Amino acid sequence: MFQSFKSYPFHRLVKLFIVLQPILDILTYFSITYLQLNVTIGILIRVLFMTVSIFYIFFGNEHRYKKMVTIYLFALFIAIGISFILNLFTKPYFHFFSEVQYVVKAVYFPTMFCAIMLMFSEQSKNTDRKKELLSAVTIAMTITALSLFTSIITNTSSNTYTYVKLGFTGWFFAGNELSAIVAVCFPLLFVYSIIQTKAWKDFIYWIPTIFLAVCALLIGTKVSYLAILATIIIAVIFTFVYWLINLKNEKRRTIYQRTFIISLCLAIFYIVITPITPAYLNLTGDYQTINDALQAEVKEPDLSNEDVIQIENDQEKDPFLQSPLLKILLSSRNVYFEQVYTDYVHSSMWHKFFGLGYAGIYEHSPKLVEMDFFDLFFSFGIIGFLLLIVPIMIVFASMIKHMVTRVKTFFQPENILFIISIGLGLGVAFFAGHVLYAPAVSIYLAVASVLLIYNSQQKQ
Repeated sequence: MFQSFKSYPFHRLVKLFIVLQPILDILTYFSITYLQLNVTIGILIRVLFMTVSIFYIFFGNEHRYKKMVTIYLFALFIAIGISFILNLFTKPYFHFFSEVQYVVKAVYFPTMFCAIMLMFSEQSKNTDRKKELLSAVTIAMTITALSLFTSIITNTSSNTYTYVKLGFTGWFFAGNELSAIVAVCFPLLFVYSIIQTKAWKDFIYWIPTIFLAVCALLIGTKVSYLAILATIIIAVIFTFVYWLINLKNEKRRTIYQRTFIISLCLAIFYIVITPITPAYLNLTGDYQTINDALQAEVKEPDLSNEDVIQIENDQEKDPFLQSPLLKILLSSRNVYFEQVYTDYVHSSMWHKFFGLGYAGIYEHSPKLVEMDFFDLFFSFGIIGFLLLIVPIMIVFASMIKHMVTRVKTFFQPENILFIISIGLGLGVAFFAGHVLYAPAVSIYLAVASVLLIYNSQQKQ
């Protein structure tokens, strides 16, 4: 059985799974919206694929890091299991399905990171693996963009916001997750476009990249808009620098000149159409709201007796966390943080090491902070959190080693774009959430992380 499993081309399964991501998200949207299902086909297939990946890690490869990876995953699963059992018997309220679902989502990123990393085992085929992953992400994002455009044209799109702000999420359930997907994947599409552009006629490979940039403007969130803008500007700068560096090398000069011109045209196009999009209208609205909040903090308010009592109660809390400006910038996530932080501080030593489980000590409606690093820390404690972020620490260690030992090859546009993808993913995870414990997003972050490690290990 295990021998037949080893012979199966796991990399093809990974490519197919990545291509299917937007389709799974669309099926999830319709299942929740119209069928009111809690368990969707998207969840089932992702859990099934994670199970297949675990089998691949333990039995389907002979990578030199296999032993270390299996030890790591054993330690992670044991720590998460202890956390689950601890909270099952100690939390006054325990929503079994929600707790199990959250555990599966939390271990998804480390598991997929390990599986994809071990997939890069046959040295002669690693370049093909890299192109396969980038190609799969490009196809997935093309499906995402086309479905968003179709939903808007047919007037079947859901809205990003339920109040004053504008934006479209198409046939995707969560605007935050869709924004995170666009932010993480756009630099990967940029890399694939650069790799595939051998002549001017290859401009066709930039069409998915342009489509995804337009999607960011239509979604209307700060995350998607600013992520794309930052990626394009940095890409323009680095391709221009490399064009100048390679002026004496005719072949490389032509490549970087072409890439710089296309990147610059994309930047101009993106900036020109911004003022007529939901993203621009929402950003200007946020600016006005923040400005009003700053003025309100400076102005001496006219307080009623109820207001005085409320202020006296708030003074017992952290004034920084109660800042109106912080509430606007973090969409009130600081309020939820304070609630779970209080639970954690007053918890037992066991809970401090292994966490409070899903959403802390809730009574009626569990609510996450929606800032991934805090959620994972409070949910799984010091030990669980450190084990969950091991893949991130590996990426940073590999990046620093490459930067120190081969600085000339490190600062290439391709590496920079992978770093941007990872940086945006982790930045969104910290401020807006829905990345590290969102399988629909974390699969792309795992791809970007592994590709950066792979590039770091290559010779000049």
